[in-house]
Amino acid sequence: MEENTSTFPCFVADNSFLVSYLLEEENTEETTREINALLTNNGQIYVPQLFWYEIGNVLLMNTRPNKKTGFARLLRADIDDTMYDLRQLPIYTDPEMDEEIWMRVFNLAEENKLTFYDAAYLELARRYNIPLKTYDEDLKTAYQKARL
Repeated sequence: MEENTSTFPCFVADNSFLVSYLLEEENTEETTREINALLTNNGQIYVPQLFWYEIGNVLLMNTRPNKKTGFARLLRADIDDTMYDLRQLPIYTDPEMDEEIWMRVFNLAEENKLTFYDAAYLELARRYNIPLKTYDEDLKTAYQKARL
């Protein structure tokens, strides 16, 4: 599977990858470099519909007090700013989830011992033949295995 992103850089990004870009405590040089390269070259980030629920849940959980510290990592104003930043990214939400795609996701999850959620990102990357960016080790392993 040869990737050709030289003319139109694009990739599928899962929740772990984009959270690492959006939340300062999670940010990495790699993520910032990847996002900046994509923006510089007018690229596109692809996500399945469930991404928006996942990112919403991450942000919500971070507004709740931490059990150890008693403090929330984010305030409501932080959520609004983070969602604004997220909406500035060139994100394409894939509208597909017909029976055929559902079965491919299910099969990928089963074959790779992934959650159905994670397999949705893998299926999307395979369907569009574009890279998958993730910090989830199981998903990363399944993606690398699928590329062989």
